[in-house]
Amino acid sequence: MTKEPITSDNHQQLMLDFGIDAPQIGEKNITLVDGVLVRDENNKAKTYFHWEVIHRADETYWSPLDGDRKTLYDITDYKIKNKQNDQWLTVEEWFKLDKF
Repeated sequence: MTKEPITSDNHQQLMLDFGIDAPQIGEKNITLVDGVLVRDENNKAKTYFHWEVIHRADETYWSPLDGDRKTLYDITDYKIKNKQNDQWLTVEEWFKLDKF
């Protein structure tokens, strides 16, 4: 089950609020002209041209979806399509990749 989104009035406060439960231990950003296909926990797929993922110490992964930099969503149960082999990866697997 996903956690409720974390929202604040501005990005700086959001990042402070985000670290309360577990500190941030990594961040990964990609921008692709042809986008990256992402599937949520309900198997609904969407293409993102800029994808930002933050990894917390509690082993959850979060992202500001749809460019909203004031809200972070738990995407731990999402899947990302690997363009190299056409396989769906967990966010954890994708986050560990050096190359996408």
